[in-house]
Amino acid sequence: MRIKSLIRFSLLMILSLFALNFALNFWNAHQKSQAVEQLQQETKLLAVTTSVKQGIVDIQKQVDRLGQLPQDSVPALSPKEKDKVEARSARVAGEITRLKAMADEALLPKVTAMQSRYMELAASWHQFYNHFGIDSAQAMTELVLHAEPYSQQLIYQDLPALEAHESESIEQARQHLQAVEWWSERTALVVFVLSLLVALSFAIRVYRRVVDGIQSFAPGVATVLDGGEARIGLQSKDELGEIAAAFDTISDDLHAARKQCSTLEHDLAQRNEEVEAQRMESQALLRNILPATVAEEFRAKGTVQPKYLEDVTILFTDFVGFSASTEKLAAEDLVHMLHDYFSAFDEICARYGMEKLKTIGDSYMCAAGLPERNPSHPVDAVMAAMEIVQAVTERGNRNNWSIRVGIHTGHVIAGMVGTQKFAYDIWGESVNYASRVESSGEPNRVALSAQTYGRIKDFFECEKRVKTHSKVSHKMELYFVNGFTHSLVEDTKQMPPEAFVRRYRGYFQKEPPSFPPLRTALAGKS
Repeated sequence: MRIKSLIRFSLLMILSLFALNFALNFWNAHQKSQAVEQLQQETKLLAVTTSVKQGIVDIQKQVDRLGQLPQDSVPALSPKEKDKVEARSARVAGEITRLKAMADEALLPKVTAMQSRYMELAASWHQFYNHFGIDSAQAMTELVLHAEPYSQQLIYQDLPALEAHESESIEQARQHLQAVEWWSERTALVVFVLSLLVALSFAIRVYRRVVDGIQSFAPGVATVLDGGEARIGLQSKDELGEIAAAFDTISDDLHAARKQCSTLEHDLAQRNEEVEAQRMESQALLRNILPATVAEEFRAKGTVQPKYLEDVTILFTDFVGFSASTEKLAAEDLVHMLHDYFSAFDEICARYGMEKLKTIGDSYMCAAGLPERNPSHPVDAVMAAMEIVQAVTERGNRNNWSIRVGIHTGHVIAGMVGTQKFAYDIWGESVNYASRVESSGEPNRVALSAQTYGRIKDFFECEKRVKTHSKVSHKMELYFVNGFTHSLVEDTKQMPPEAFVRRYRGYFQKEPPSFPPLRTALAGKS
């Protein structure tokens, strides 16, 4: 027999036994469920019967107590008291009706007879309460001749008989449930053991058949793995024999291919080195164009998901006097000077963890707090702006350029646009507002919006200005940075000053990324 046929037959037998086991377990569960339901039904019947008995006993006790009172000296019952009694009687009648609905054919005649007798008893109670305190003779007649015999019959004969019958039924249901559980456990165990034995027997047979054949491959495979030639020569007519013949052919071909492979491996290693160098170069270029996390997302997914960032600080710069210089300077000199300025700006932004977004002509745009949240970004952006102004001031003697810097903090939408020469950019009213703050500023001054000022006022000395922006024709509340708060830069022996570091660390739970040069830091110190 072929190994495939042997395995198929083994699986078929095992599955058949498992199906038998499943069917038997299902049947046992069904029988157990029926036994449990029967036991619950009998228990409910007993509970309802007990409730009926207790209700009749309670009402009859009340009737007996009233009957023992001197009839000539007690008043008639009030309508409210009669209604309470009627309600209790009606509840007992409802319980008897429920008991009748739950009773089986053997119990139904007894419940029906009890229900009829209770209706007579309820009528006697009704007559007794109606005549109580009004017609004492008639009330006592109903109590002695009708209510008392009916209640005794129900309490001491009919209901105890029902309780005895139901107790016996509960015991029978419990014994039936135990028998079903005993049978279920043993049949399930027998079928499981049988299935396990059959499965093990077939598994051992298949294992021996396969392992004996595979062991004949071991010497030849070891020889081939060592680089030599080998033949199995297995003569069985099953799948292992076919594999052995194929192995012999492959061994011959492999020996010939190894010679050619050694040459190809050398060529492939050289190409892999070239590909890896190109990959590293492309990744470095991508990281230079996009923020690190954005570049990683673009590399992994081929796209960048737009994000709403609720707290970003945007910085705009614009050179004052640039347009006039374009008419006087040679193109090469102009580009060289812009490159010098923007390279300095790039270095400053990198130190303060800001992302350069783009340059438009002589304008430079960057942002802090993106793409990852950074609670210190407003303070970092102002320090970077102070260094940018200082960098322009130091180079101002060569071309008489000055710079306006505007900063605003707000929410933006960030994402990547374009497929050719793509760029990471931000959009939103906060971007437009930051641009208006910059255009409303003054040369070589850092202008802040009110939103940014509220975030940095504990670190910097600022002066408030109100200006009217020409494009939007309304007044803007601006703040110009004069320097660091005096108390933070009093100790100039240590840079950055210890007081500044302590406050920065307390506010943001981290160390400052950088600090402006001494002259810039002390610009606002009197």
